[in-house]
Amino acid sequence: MKDSSHSFLRTRVLAGLAAGALALFPAAGMGASAGSPPASASGDGWRLGVAEVPAPQAPGAKVRTPVRIEVLAGQLGEGGAPLQAVAAGQAAQQLAEDALDAWVGVWPEESASLPAGVRAVALGWSAAPMAIMRTDTDIHAWSDLSGRTVCLSADGRSGGELAARFGAIEQIYASATDALLALRIGQCDAAVQDEDFLRQLLTFPEWKKFSAQLAPYRTQKLTRLLRDDLPASLKAAVRRATSQERLRELARQQARDIAFEVYLDQTVPDCH
Repeated sequence: MKDSSHSFLRTRVLAGLAAGALALFPAAGMGASAGSPPASASGDGWRLGVAEVPAPQAPGAKVRTPVRIEVLAGQLGEGGAPLQAVAAGQAAQQLAEDALDAWVGVWPEESASLPAGVRAVALGWSAAPMAIMRTDTDIHAWSDLSGRTVCLSADGRSGGELAARFGAIEQIYASATDALLALRIGQCDAAVQDEDFLRQLLTFPEWKKFSAQLAPYRTQKLTRLLRDDLPASLKAAVRRATSQERLRELARQQARDIAFEVYLDQTVPDCH
């Protein structure tokens, strides 16, 4: 591994030690981690709906960063955004009924009509399925996945689709970290996640050997639904927390965290 990669990993190890110290002395922490609900999620902030809300991590379990960027946008959003699990087909109506203030996710294109007082905005985040593989792979097209193993995470978006569409053998893991680790240690031929997440992950030097890719075979963007009658201050908070710039910032941190989690699980056991 090159010096730049070693430097990155040393930085992440130090960050992990610092995070452990904050866990032991929580009064010193300045905010919630990516896997924890926001400190202000008591109802005084805006209410965000997403398709799936991650289950709380069990005490002592390995840290696992959610792969859906909208979950992080809510957990770390300005003012606090208590997450509610709301299917895409129910989101617009719940907003109209004042059960939610905003919803972020993959909104079905066929749901073009919206109730009065609800507005949809495309966020510019590609949640389209992209695949990554070892650079020496013989997979060069999505059709080549027929009969091949593909690692997916339970909180991803492509479960069932790759098997039905391309005849792939899907292996579902608890998190993106576990699915990507399985790719690195040879338990599958490819891993599939949101395009914009994987493009951030591939900027790290230790992923160069796994940078072969299949571009998305279809487009899929995140959409924000927002109530028109929200107070101006809450509207501004929602827009800042889910802006394209904010999502990119979260994606960079998300990719660093997941890359570090994979590194710890793959490398640290080998040190003993």
